[in-house]
Amino acid sequence: MLNLFLKNGKNRHILPLIFLISVMLMFGNASCESVSGNMVTLDDLPAYSFTWRMAEILDDSLYDEYRQDNGQRFQALLVFSEKMRSSKELTFIPYTTNPLELLNRTIPDQCMVNYGTEFAGESAYEIEGEPAVATEAVQVTENFFNLFPVQITEGRKFTDEDYDFLGKGTIPVIMGAAYRGSFSLGDRFEGYYIFDRFTFEIIGFAESGSAFYSSSDRRPVSYDRYVIMPFASISEDSEIGRIILLQQFCGLITDENGRDDALKQVNEYLADSGLEDWIGQFYIMDASLRKIIAHFLK
Repeated sequence: MLNLFLKNGKNRHILPLIFLISVMLMFGNASCESVSGNMVTLDDLPAYSFTWRMAEILDDSLYDEYRQDNGQRFQALLVFSEKMRSSKELTFIPYTTNPLELLNRTIPDQCMVNYGTEFAGESAYEIEGEPAVATEAVQVTENFFNLFPVQITEGRKFTDEDYDFLGKGTIPVIMGAAYRGSFSLGDRFEGYYIFDRFTFEIIGFAESGSAFYSSSDRRPVSYDRYVIMPFASISEDSEIGRIILLQQFCGLITDENGRDDALKQVNEYLADSGLEDWIGQFYIMDASLRKIIAHFLK
């Protein structure tokens, strides 16, 4: 999703983050070990054998049309989103890892973007005169935890209402175990998500050691150093709403009939939604998730 930032040139403060995301894509995270030093593991769920990574790969002309038209593409994408979510032929779990830029806060070093690499120092900078730090974060939907469960040691999990935060200015978040000692339940802090400023409120802490599959790292990573936040519910057209909605087509797709059947179904949904010219603009990787993470499973 790097293109979403690069094509939003008016947001000058996001430029340091562009570099950080680029480094993340090139090198990945420094480690997939938990805070305790133990290798993280995922349960060997049968569903992993029928699950693949999906992402959008819109070319520049289609992307620009989507961002700049009168909302026709946005409305069509909402229809496509509903078809994907309600499908009986396949299961789609959207999630992505946009870093958050926290303002005027000190965070554990291991929670910084590019921790453990020579670029770690680039995670701290200023935004309009305020100290900022780029921290690892994952944006999830309600079914994400079905594949990658996590226990909450303090506080609560997300509710349906937590996904409806656009226009309200406050985003509920669950903090990884590495944040314990630096933050407390109920703490509120300011920061940037994409290019809008929000208030973040801590509603829970995740138990140490659980993991999820990181598409950018191509391996399981620990929740410990991540801020977990809900993917926003999108219904009304807005600049940030268009970006988030498009990002919600990056995730994991499960189809017991195979990858080709999943791709065929996605293309049918695109055509039925009025997005025929987007056919071929969504990528489903060849290898199943089970094959990719087999080395990390015990």
